[in-house]
Amino acid sequence: MWQRVQTLYLGIATAVIAALFGCNVASIALPDGQVDNIRYIDKTVYLVWLILLTVLQVLSLGGYKWRMKQLRVVVFTGLLCLGFQGWLAVDYFRLDDAVVMSWTALLPLAAAVLDFIAARNIMLDEAIVQSANRLRAPRGKKRRS
Repeated sequence: MWQRVQTLYLGIATAVIAALFGCNVASIALPDGQVDNIRYIDKTVYLVWLILLTVLQVLSLGGYKWRMKQLRVVVFTGLLCLGFQGWLAVDYFRLDDAVVMSWTALLPLAAAVLDFIAARNIMLDEAIVQSANRLRAPRGKKRRS
C-alpha cells in the first residue's frame, strides 16, 4: 500500500483535512478587548463538510487495490475540497471587519492540490499496468496447416 507515491499524497491530504477538526477558522475581536475563536466544529455546515471530506479521504486511501474506483473517489474528493474552499471564501467576504480568518482556511485548497497530484499518479500507475497487461496477453491462436 505505501509503496506507491500517490498513497503518500492521499495520506497527507487525509491528515490535513482531519487536522481541521481541531483548528480555528476565525477569530472575533470583542468590544472589551478579548478574542473569541470560532472552530470548524462549531459551525454545523463546516462540520458536515469536514466529516464528508474525511470519510472520502479515508475511502480513497484504503482503495489502493481498485485503482479506477480510487481515481474516481480522489477526483470527487478533490472537487469537494475546492467546493469547501469556495464556501470558506464566500464566508470570508461576508464577514465583518472585527472577524479575522485563520490561515487554516487555505488547507482545503492544499488538500485538493494533493488529491489532484495523487489522481495524476493513479492514472499513470493504471496506464503502466494496462500496458504490461497488453504485453502479457496471449496472442491469437495460430492456424495449423
